[in-house]
Amino acid sequence: MNKIFIEAGHKGTTEYNFIQTILVKYFQRKEYEIVTMGCAENLFNETNMNIISKANTKNVQVLVLVDADTVKKGWGYNKRKEWIEKGISKYKVSFQYFIYPNNQGDGDVEVLMESSARKDLHEYFFNCFNKYKECIVKRKDEREQSIYNSPDLKTELHAYIKAQTEYDVKNKIRKPLDINNGNYLFDNPDYWNLDVENLQSLKDFFSKFLK
Repeated sequence: MNKIFIEAGHKGTTEYNFIQTILVKYFQRKEYEIVTMGCAENLFNETNMNIISKANTKNVQVLVLVDADTVKKGWGYNKRKEWIEKGISKYKVSFQYFIYPNNQGDGDVEVLMESSARKDLHEYFFNCFNKYKECIVKRKDEREQSIYNSPDLKTELHAYIKAQTEYDVKNKIRKPLDINNGNYLFDNPDYWNLDVENLQSLKDFFSKFLK
């Protein structure tokens, strides 16, 4: 049995669905429970420490997945790793951890999602979206600062999947995909390729530590 802690606050999130899809596709014989934390900083709170300590005594494997984030946001891979190691030592718990996106560099889980997007099939969308991003940042104020925020990866991924349509044969019209609760259809190869090289480090982590 495995307990897998992720940053997501509940099951209806993109991270939860993304990890769940990977586990179902590549590790279907493993037993696991995905535990949602709300944010990385909640990892060492009383509730999660109790769960992890209890799992340790019962020989249940604990895996933790958190974003490295960036130095600009006050974190980055090195700082996140140091923070985790100090917490393990302070609370005397044991678990294996993976720091998105690749256990060695800055970034987050959205980096993995973005690299899995089928840009080969939807090049037109990404070309248009990139032009949009380039255009809005050109609008400056009197101090030559951009008036508009450039969309982050999370926003881009949401726009990508919400832009998709499917043909309704019965009514002979195209209609939006039925996307809800963070389910971005990660198991659909028309939109995602979970065999990309950038996902290999995460899959290697699961292969090594899932009991």
